[in-house]
Amino acid sequence: MKNIIKQKVVIVGGTGFVGQGFINNFSSDLFEIHSLSRHAFVSDKDDTTIYHAVDLDKPEQWQAIVADADWVIDAVGILFPNPLKQQTYQRNSVTPAKQLIAILKIETKPKFLFVSANTGPFFMKPYLKAKLTVEALAKTTLGQRAFMVYPGIIFDKDRQSSYLPGVMIKKYDRFSYFNHLRAISRSEFSAEVEQILLGNASPLLKRTVLIK
Repeated sequence: MKNIIKQKVVIVGGTGFVGQGFINNFSSDLFEIHSLSRHAFVSDKDDTTIYHAVDLDKPEQWQAIVADADWVIDAVGILFPNPLKQQTYQRNSVTPAKQLIAILKIETKPKFLFVSANTGPFFMKPYLKAKLTVEALAKTTLGQRAFMVYPGIIFDKDRQSSYLPGVMIKKYDRFSYFNHLRAISRSEFSAEVEQILLGNASPLLKRTVLIK
């Protein structure tokens, strides 16, 4: 039987909603999974993921972890800013991506996958602008090592605030407007990303809407 060489995948934001979706659904037979997050995380006993509590502002804490990775996935970010918590798109979405990309310019082995967005309602323009900023920087700095995926609302029963809207949008995705909103379950999204990591095609690699 042919031995399978696992790919090393580093998920930045692995303890968040999207990151945990990847960890719960990626095959442990195919991937050696590492998670980078600011705080320590207690995993389930069956979780083989290696969790690292790091400060992205201090590359000396995590550069060696990503240096030999096959993939680095940026699953960091916020959906809405929160002034009370000093959370902004610049601070919580753009800056972490810039820090990652700067190190990946030096460490030339890993491919970079950024969780962007297909589109959104008019009030999400600042959110989409932050995504476009990271996309442009990744493409300019990393070239063909930069990959973007363009989901819409990612929903799961673990997060009721996204689950009901996601189910309703998906129900009406035969209509153009709702189709572009690209609602996708967290498990389906993880499966699509897994295929990309394995070198396969995915419709999520292309945005269906022109965003200015």
